[in-house]
Amino acid sequence: MEDWRLRDTVGILIVLGVTLSAAATLEGLAQALVILVGVVIALLWIGNFFLEGYTDTLESGSANS
Repeated sequence: MEDWRLRDTVGILIVLGVTLSAAATLEGLAQALVILVGVVIALLWIGNFFLEGYTDTLESGSANS
């Protein structure tokens, strides 16, 4: 996780904070959908980080072979 930066953590917290505050103004299914969208965005952000690291590791491993 050497490429993980403070801005990534702050960005995820901002996305989740905005999503949860927006969801607080809604009720029922709309609230659940807004929360779901925020969680999916955060997970995609985190997943992108891990996939980039994984592909970098694969590329550096094949370059050493």
